[in-house]
Amino acid sequence: MVKLIENDSKDKILTEKLPIPKDKIILMDLNYTLISNSWPIRYEKLPEKINKRQYEHQLIELIKDNYIILITASPYCTSYDSLKHIEENTDLKIAESFWNFNKRPHELKKYWLEKAVLPTHGDNPEKYLAIESNKTTRAMYKKFGIKARPKGEFI
Repeated sequence: MVKLIENDSKDKILTEKLPIPKDKIILMDLNYTLISNSWPIRYEKLPEKINKRQYEHQLIELIKDNYIILITASPYCTSYDSLKHIEENTDLKIAESFWNFNKRPHELKKYWLEKAVLPTHGDNPEKYLAIESNKTTRAMYKKFGIKARPKGEFI
């Protein structure tokens, strides 16, 4: 069964949630996925914006034993403070992170996938699961054979 969620994304979510296998490398989106309050704080100035972030602890509980690669459209200049805030406020261990340098989200994530993730971890799409808010980015992952779903299908 599928229903529309009542928020800014208008993504369809499953009423019966999907499991997250522990053997998958998780390609994690930051804004609108790991951060639960991205919409209300979207216009906040830095560093207050980072300090006001809240996280999807239910999602974190499901993925905390997986290998996590954070690939985000957030700018590199926020990487240190963002990773520190995640570490101080969650049980999530980010193994690798890749940040933006003025590309659109799906272009950026394709770049990091091709230049860093696949060369390091292999090109077998069955190894990966992308938890991703952006529909265009999910379509890009699909072209690589990688399953990509919004967080609402898991939590």
